[in-house]
Amino acid sequence: MITETPDLRDITSGPGEPTPYKDVPLLHGHIAQGHDPAGMRVLNVGETWMGPPPGLRAALRAVPLWTHGYALSPYGWPRLREALRDYITISHRLSGHALGAAYDVTVSQGSTRSSMPDFGRLLIEESAGRPGRLGRLRPSAGSGHRPIAVTSEPGWDYAGALAPVGFEMRTFPVLRSRNYQPDIDDVTEALHRARRDTTGAVLLVLNPQHNPTGAHWTPATVGDMIRAALGVRAALMIDDAYYGVHNPDVTPTSALALLLDELNGVAPDEHPRWLGLRSLGKQFRCNGWGIGALSGAPDTLRDLAVRLTQRTYVTAGPLQHAMAEWLRDPRAAAFLEYQNHQYAARRATIERLLADDLGYPPDAYSVGECAAYMLMQVPQWVPAAEDYRSLVLDRTDVMLGESHMSSPGDRLANQHGLVRLFLGSPEITGALKAMSAAGLTWRPSWR
Repeated sequence: MITETPDLRDITSGPGEPTPYKDVPLLHGHIAQGHDPAGMRVLNVGETWMGPPPGLRAALRAVPLWTHGYALSPYGWPRLREALRDYITISHRLSGHALGAAYDVTVSQGSTRSSMPDFGRLLIEESAGRPGRLGRLRPSAGSGHRPIAVTSEPGWDYAGALAPVGFEMRTFPVLRSRNYQPDIDDVTEALHRARRDTTGAVLLVLNPQHNPTGAHWTPATVGDMIRAALGVRAALMIDDAYYGVHNPDVTPTSALALLLDELNGVAPDEHPRWLGLRSLGKQFRCNGWGIGALSGAPDTLRDLAVRLTQRTYVTAGPLQHAMAEWLRDPRAAAFLEYQNHQYAARRATIERLLADDLGYPPDAYSVGECAAYMLMQVPQWVPAAEDYRSLVLDRTDVMLGESHMSSPGDRLANQHGLVRLFLGSPEITGALKAMSAAGLTWRPSWR
């Protein structure tokens, strides 16, 4: 139950202030028309504002005073790093690989997103002829040397993290007709085209618990994608933001384990650069803490730690200390199990509402079985997705999200005519009922 909810005006830019978040003026315009912000259901961002579970809040209240000071470890606070080494090894099923040799784990600080451009810069620097890992040199930069990243469409905002450091973004489709599973032929073609088009870095982004479709990419599919990347000497970035969020009957695909299995027996100097990212805020309702895990070869994590020290200090000691205690608490696993049952029940309820109350055909939505979002087709009687979002907000005080997960301020074409809803909000069922009551159904009776 929500015990505290923010006034939206307390967590958004003020009216008229410059902002890259285009939903902010939409919200302020809605409030200016006389709508009560306390009555709005915000489903466009992955946040509940419910706060962390009680055990994690208790751990934060009990942190020692010295945690409020500096730490002299660019890998994160040692207590949390050690907890994450155990946590990632067990939860990603890596016990058959040598911790500290085949892989290692450090703390992602200031959000996993902040590590993505650092990893991108590392790939660019190596491919541009600067000394790379183990002393290897890469070809010098020149025409046709632009770095290229390959990811799914629809997908998360990897362009927002990688394009500013120089990456050209390429995509492969994930389609409803294939239950949002990647087609390995599409992935292979995109990778081979990228390798033909550049002598620079090629990066494949894997998101097996797929955001925003909620699809669970199978181990066979992910294994094929990894082998395709290795075949063109591409680096890999594994985004496990929602690895811990899935239906109870789902065993999440561990891309980390699959990758390490493929690299087993390969000479270390032939290994590609790779990075795994795991968000803790997503699964423990503390997004604002910006804490997660980075997994990678030890030399990759060393190089990323150097880059972190160039731009910031190691901070958030109280939060890191509390998270370390919480990860070793049996209540953490119990909370995830409880939360995953909640998600599964909510998905089932939403499917019934979409079919029975809103009249949606089965092929017009996907609630998925992993991650924390669902996609819904914009009804055909609405000219465009943006028109639909504005119409729903005006008539029901419900804020739907854009399907394409773009960077703040970007306006990407909504190629699939979809909107995105955050499943983690306990208000989502009430929001869909309000849409039904307002006649915002697949075939409205008033038309």
